[in-house]
Amino acid sequence: MGGRKRRFLLFGVVNVLLTNGALLLLLHLLTIGLATFLSQLLNLVLGYWLYGKRVFRVERFAWRSAGAYGGLAAALWLLNWLGIRLLSGAGLARGWAALALVPLLAALSYGVQKTLVFRPDPAAGLRQRL
Repeated sequence: MGGRKRRFLLFGVVNVLLTNGALLLLLHLLTIGLATFLSQLLNLVLGYWLYGKRVFRVERFAWRSAGAYGGLAAALWLLNWLGIRLLSGAGLARGWAALALVPLLAALSYGVQKTLVFRPDPAAGLRQRL
């Protein structure tokens, strides 16, 4: 497995641990709705920064990539929700259904981030060569 993929998995684990730790703490302090919203917001901001800076080594963030990352997060949430409903409707326990979807959603997330969200700027490479 390449360095970028390893970093993606490593920082994905860090993101999940931090945001779920925050969720557990927030659930003791706030309503469920506010706690889950704030932890999801942390997940979005932390994930964008970790994946952009640490995995794909982006030097400067752009509004385009932030919007694309937000769209990806929404799409992954929807696919996860629909996948769990589909698999649990077929008789698989919800927890197992969620676990079964992790590799598929992680692979999709990596591919979209690599090709659409944090894609290299072709003009930057041209400027460096000149």
